[in-house]
Amino acid sequence: MMTVYLCDDNQEELDKYARMIDKIARKNNMAVSISSFNSGEQLLFHLSDSPDQADIIYLDILMGKLNGMETAKRLREIGCKSEIIFLTTSEDYVYDAFDISPVQYLLKTETSTNKFEQVFLRAAALVQRKETDMFVFESGNVQKVIPAKDISYFEIWKRVVTVHYNGTEKDSFYSTMEELESRLQDKGFIRIHRSYIVSLSYISKFQQNSLFLKTGENIPIGVTYMKKVRQAFSDYISRAGIHGY
Repeated sequence: MMTVYLCDDNQEELDKYARMIDKIARKNNMAVSISSFNSGEQLLFHLSDSPDQADIIYLDILMGKLNGMETAKRLREIGCKSEIIFLTTSEDYVYDAFDISPVQYLLKTETSTNKFEQVFLRAAALVQRKETDMFVFESGNVQKVIPAKDISYFEIWKRVVTVHYNGTEKDSFYSTMEELESRLQDKGFIRIHRSYIVSLSYISKFQQNSLFLKTGENIPIGVTYMKKVRQAFSDYISRAGIHGY
């Protein structure tokens, strides 16, 4: 069962998109549970104790006192890792959406039924991938498993790899950089330095010789890796469709 939350201050819009999602789910033999919220405040209150109840959250932006963009930021701050789709009438916030890592930023007036379905199915595929994409390693004779989506970066020093995840947590294990790169292939990670591999989804912005992660950390980029990293990040943004309508 996939859980979908809709947040919009227009009840007619909530009903409309709930019907569309239900129709798409039935067409694709998917079981979904759909809940609606009339404000960002209501949604935040509902998720305050358990921020990952929803698999997918649709957010309008132009809502009451607390707009959808601020709602999304607060959701991320409390640890919500749901797939977020902005569904709004204004394109003014499209660049602000970047730090939220949304699946897509959709304009209601310019989004066809087919486009809406494509984005929903892509979000659903991301949810399913989260459930199966795990990183397994052995630390201190104990086997540990971390969801790949929770890992921000790896650093290696003399065959000791430290994995950083969930913002502040970390563990260490033995490996070589080559072995690690092979294990992370096609999982959304990129080598940026002889000692660092980062998750593309955690990159916030580039500086001349380093990059900032959404966790607030600053990681150096090796000169020989710069062009490759920028291209990989550009490709990631294009695939994610963050700036697409």
